[in-house]
Amino acid sequence: MIIARAAFVLLASYFVGSISPAYAFGRSMKGIDLRLVGSGNLGARNAGRELGAAVGVAVWVLDMAKGALPAVSARRLALPPEICVAAGAAAVAGHNWPVFLGFRGGRGASTAMGAAFAIVPVGMLVGFAVWAIVLRLSKSFYLGGLAAFPAAAAAAFALGCTGVVALSPLLVAVPLMIRHIPAALRLVRDRDPHLP
Repeated sequence: MIIARAAFVLLASYFVGSISPAYAFGRSMKGIDLRLVGSGNLGARNAGRELGAAVGVAVWVLDMAKGALPAVSARRLALPPEICVAAGAAAVAGHNWPVFLGFRGGRGASTAMGAAFAIVPVGMLVGFAVWAIVLRLSKSFYLGGLAAFPAAAAAAFALGCTGVVALSPLLVAVPLMIRHIPAALRLVRDRDPHLP
């Protein structure tokens, strides 16, 4: 029974993650596909640049929510912590490779932050603070994100979390890291830490 529930939650989490607020706002407000303008990314940053700051904030909040919802739902269904974390990662994978949009979505930072926040809220608050500091110093969203998730995991360990729960900020960010491989390669090659 628990296996069936876990499988359902993971599949549902992927489908929830596949729903793209950025795509919906772009189509409804300007009749555009955000994958074809700006950075080509279905995320808050590109939505904010192309559709306005208020839309960017709305996309950020909604993307975070679709990462948090699966993790919270798994916990409410009394599934083990490993499934809660996997549900968050599945939502991030859905955001990055959405089944409804030909598997071409965003990078998943906001969705991963939402998932991690649902599992280790205080740890992720530390992650947010580190992200903001690194962003301010480096002007790089990429480096800020790289720093945020390890910082959140370290904070979770410091607060007494153990095992998969403490590692959850890193684990839910795995799809995010996969999507950032091209940027990481560019960072090494060109010493350019900025994403388009």
